[in-house]
Amino acid sequence: MSEKQRRNIAPVSRYWNLGMLMSLSGRRGIFPFYHLASDHHLPHIRHIYNYRDINGFESDLENLLKYYEPLSMSEYLNMENRPRGKRFMVLSFDDGLAECYHPVVPILQSKGVPALFLLNNRFIDNRGLFFRYKASLLINRVTEDRKAMERAAEFLIIPEEQVVRALLMVNYRQQSLLDALAPVVELDFQRYLEEKPVYLTGAQVEEMMGMGFEIGSHSDDHADFSMLEHREIIDRVTGSLKDLKERFGEDVTPYFSFPFTTHGLSSMVVHELLDNGHSGALLGTAGLKITGRKDYIQRIPMEALDMPAMDTLKAEYLYYILKKPLGKNRI
Repeated sequence: MSEKQRRNIAPVSRYWNLGMLMSLSGRRGIFPFYHLASDHHLPHIRHIYNYRDINGFESDLENLLKYYEPLSMSEYLNMENRPRGKRFMVLSFDDGLAECYHPVVPILQSKGVPALFLLNNRFIDNRGLFFRYKASLLINRVTEDRKAMERAAEFLIIPEEQVVRALLMVNYRQQSLLDALAPVVELDFQRYLEEKPVYLTGAQVEEMMGMGFEIGSHSDDHADFSMLEHREIIDRVTGSLKDLKERFGEDVTPYFSFPFTTHGLSSMVVHELLDNGHSGALLGTAGLKITGRKDYIQRIPMEALDMPAMDTLKAEYLYYILKKPLGKNRI
């Protein structure tokens, strides 16, 4: 489900009973995912997507645990038939952000919830920055400083009122534009990373693995895979998983979450990666969907609409049910 579709169906779904929607859907498991939880103002994220404050994240977990048994991804993949009616959830986090180590991990530990953390290889230890986070930092800069806005508009050769929209439209192939603009508006991405670490460190990753949390890949640099050819997709998935294993050992799980979306991803790519043992599971972000494979999983974005978990789930279940007679709930 797209963000626009979520926004359209959310007001209607609030009036439905969640238990009834669960039963009508026939779905026993869900795969919710987040990026982080924080009470702080985060300029590198705030213009790109929503995130929960700590109380909101804890409330989400408490409500989810009323309905679902938490499983690790490995437990889900290895489980046999479960008792009829027994519901489960597998929680994951994308991007490998610093807030996963604290406050997220302590909260998960306190509630006994396993989770899968999916990392961008090149950004571990704050060695680089996702291009969309660069865009958010630039937007933050130009909206807070009039002269920076003027310089950005002049550099981009567009009216000032179009600068923010233009920055949001920069794609993976165009990210060098963001690097070129940064010094023009007196923004230093590396200095920002040094003063406010964005990502997990290698030591934190190792500690989280020691606590029993699973680690997988979210690609090396958060590429947009819709722009890549078949062979490059295979190479990037296998390469990122191999790199993590070489760095953190064989306990790294062979699970890969595609950045952005799996929309347009060919079935040939999916089957080649899974059937040839390149990956143990592939994860997308399309919400409640039937994929035809246990190891090809579509997850629910829990931050997309900036509303409590139960309201997000109602929207997902209702959309799934409405699409079911049309056969439109299948990837």
